Amino acid sequence: MKVINVVFLFIFFTCCSIRATAQNAPDMFHDSEGNTYHQLFFDFKVKEILELKYTTDESPVDGKLSVDGFSIILKNYPGEKAVKVKLIDEKGETKEITKSRCFIDPVILQL
Repeated sequence: MKVINVVFLFIFFTCCSIRATAQNAPDMFHDSEGNTYHQLFFDFKVKEILELKYTTDESPVDGKLSVDGFSIILKNYPGEKAVKVKLIDEKGETKEITKSRCFIDPVILQL
């Protein structure tokens, strides 16, 4: 009987510690301030962003060009809107591109 009690206590404390660890695990999609990040990829290098807006209401998008110039990082993208970007590519040409939500990917902050 004592062995069964010890086994049940062991299982109970193991489950509790696993649950506590899972609750304290960092969220790989949010930073320490609760912000999320998404990105738009391009098959060419972007030199400068001239305009970045949502297509539905023309409101501005909080975003910046990535270090390599092949994507734009969006901060707190809501997930259901398309984005229109007016940019200058590496050749100096001005382009206007619209990306639907299907082409906007979440950024994983930790692996």
